[in-house]
Amino acid sequence: MYDTKGGQDHLGLGSVSSDRILPALSPGINVLTIHPRYWSFYAWVLSSFWAHEELKRSKAAFQAFYRPREALFSMACQVCDAPEHATISGNVVGSLRVRRLREDQVFDPQYNYIKEPLGGYGLYYRSTMEAMGLLVIGGRGSGFPVDAPWPTGRALGAAYGSAVETTRLGAQLAADQIPDSVPRDELLEFARAGCLCRLRMADDHDLPLLQDLFLHWGNPAETPARLATLRFLLDLSQSAQSEGLERDNFRQLAYFRRTDAGTYRPRADLKAVARRWRVYQAREYFSFALNRLFGWVVRKGLEESDDGLSLVPIDRLWELVDEALDTSEFVRETKLSRSTVRSSTTAARFADILTEHVDVSPGPNAVWMRNMDADEHALYDWCRSRVDDSETVVAMIAIILLLYRRLGTPARVSEMEADWDLLSSGDSLRVGMLQFFQQLHRKVLAGETLSLLARWIITNFVIIQHERVATAKLPEDTFRVRRIGTQLQFFMREAPAEFNDSRFVALSTTVHELGFVSSMRESSRKLTPVGRELLRQGDLPAGALEEALAAFEIQSGGERA
Repeated sequence: MYDTKGGQDHLGLGSVSSDRILPALSPGINVLTIHPRYWSFYAWVLSSFWAHEELKRSKAAFQAFYRPREALFSMACQVCDAPEHATISGNVVGSLRVRRLREDQVFDPQYNYIKEPLGGYGLYYRSTMEAMGLLVIGGRGSGFPVDAPWPTGRALGAAYGSAVETTRLGAQLAADQIPDSVPRDELLEFARAGCLCRLRMADDHDLPLLQDLFLHWGNPAETPARLATLRFLLDLSQSAQSEGLERDNFRQLAYFRRTDAGTYRPRADLKAVARRWRVYQAREYFSFALNRLFGWVVRKGLEESDDGLSLVPIDRLWELVDEALDTSEFVRETKLSRSTVRSSTTAARFADILTEHVDVSPGPNAVWMRNMDADEHALYDWCRSRVDDSETVVAMIAIILLLYRRLGTPARVSEMEADWDLLSSGDSLRVGMLQFFQQLHRKVLAGETLSLLARWIITNFVIIQHERVATAKLPEDTFRVRRIGTQLQFFMREAPAEFNDSRFVALSTTVHELGFVSSMRESSRKLTPVGRELLRQGDLPAGALEEALAAFEIQSGGERA
């Protein structure tokens, strides 16, 4: 039984994608902020709290005010019968507990719907709403004892309130008259006005403000990247129309721009952002290859050490690596060549064998042809299981060499100067691809064998990299392997290898629920008229949120692009 202690990012590579690359591509929209209308709902709750001057301004008072409102909102989203609800993606906050109440006829506002004191607001949306200029977080020298909405947040909350306060339950909540119980018909009435799915129908309420917010507000340095990514999603949604878009085929379209269902050719004004998403997915293949080698090393080491009871000489690990290289049937199984690939094969020769069958000649802005047996995604699919065979070692080196030939040669790097920030992300402590490929290029030119190349990769970017990350987590012990002189000590703990979340669910849900495109999960996706305007014109007119602010005397503390 493996100990799962310490999470999954044991080489520290996942944080490069999640904390650096993705925030640069989609600032303000992260893995957990899936539904745009939560911004409206939370702004309404905050504004309502501060509108009641009789309430004590304390964390306990706000929590008592907040929780029954989100509990009822979660219940409303569970019972909602609007036709638009069929396309809701991602969990509604509290759904793990609340979904069991779906068929009830009476609902308790005090139901303990989630453990977190401030529910989804505290867990997911609070910091992003602050960053977009909707609120100030209480404490920390802010001058507010509890969170408070800026006028931008008040304007958004008022727009949501105009939708729900016409319902009996919405009016009660706004008046701070929490009923002891809520009949199903009243909850349904609220849901039909205020559910997450109804945002697309809220043209006279909060929809235009949220569209303006996501396209134009927040840090002015970040707004153009968010706008470009949202347009990229709309552009990509019109390709491969015979199948719905999910995480896996999104990755393939972003990277290769081709799947069995069709080809994606970015608009001329979106080539730059499309290329940056391609670099992101390259980083995912790169990280997977190193993490998968890490898993192979750890599990082989545990086999050799009787589940970690004895030390393993490092030379024995190199014997296992050479044995894998010499016995692998990789070339035959991937239908690459009649040639043999062994530990003595040079890295340059192996790269040539790969690229005789996987065309890496098209540049960074072109469509890349697929090889369903041997390209990066095919090798990822092949080695996702934890079967640690000889072919796994060769396949992961193959992924690295394919990435090098596509993006890492000096000629290719010079073509991608605008993306060096992403290519170098991670630097030396988190294995930046640019620096890695520079070192790899020298080794390929020097004629290094696959045996020596594998030792270099495993020593520096698997074992030492893991030791660096695990040491930084001390006193928590997350070591899977560590060097002791010329030997290795292994620990009975999991060493998984998976892609990081690409934010596709959050991004695709955002463009859908903001009313730009039909559900991305469906085939034959269609842009709405406003979605077509955004894609073709490059933006939508700004000003809806600014106009709504006119109703509030205090000037906004938020920033606008």
